[in-house]
Amino acid sequence: MVDQTLRSVSHPSVYAVGDAGAIRQSYGVIHGTCQSGIPMAAHAAQSIVRQVRGKQPRPFRFGYWHQPVSLGRQDAVIQFTYPDDTPRRWYLKAKAAIRYKEAVSSSPLKFYRMSVPLPARMLGMTGGRRNKLPS
Repeated sequence: MVDQTLRSVSHPSVYAVGDAGAIRQSYGVIHGTCQSGIPMAAHAAQSIVRQVRGKQPRPFRFGYWHQPVSLGRQDAVIQFTYPDDTPRRWYLKAKAAIRYKEAVSSSPLKFYRMSVPLPARMLGMTGGRRNKLPS
């Protein structure tokens, strides 16, 4: 379990991301996927930098975009979602879904080769009004 800044509840000097970090958002616990893991890792890195500079880490907010499902190599379904992971009306299936999933799955390698550093908040949706920070 981690707190809102991705620090371990039992060991505050340790940050946990991806499958290793169970973080609660207003809509529930984030499930471990690359969709959430990449923004979590970037946020944790920025939090460590903030801590080294004597500043407090900021809370992590995340919102989903879609839920891709591969059905073998020849079929897939992409269900687009609201940031709280509830389904939208839009979806892709068959070849369109396969092409979309391949583009999304291959993008992290291209993304990491970029020479321009991006803030962690640009790596994922925050969830907007569907994911308000606790008061």
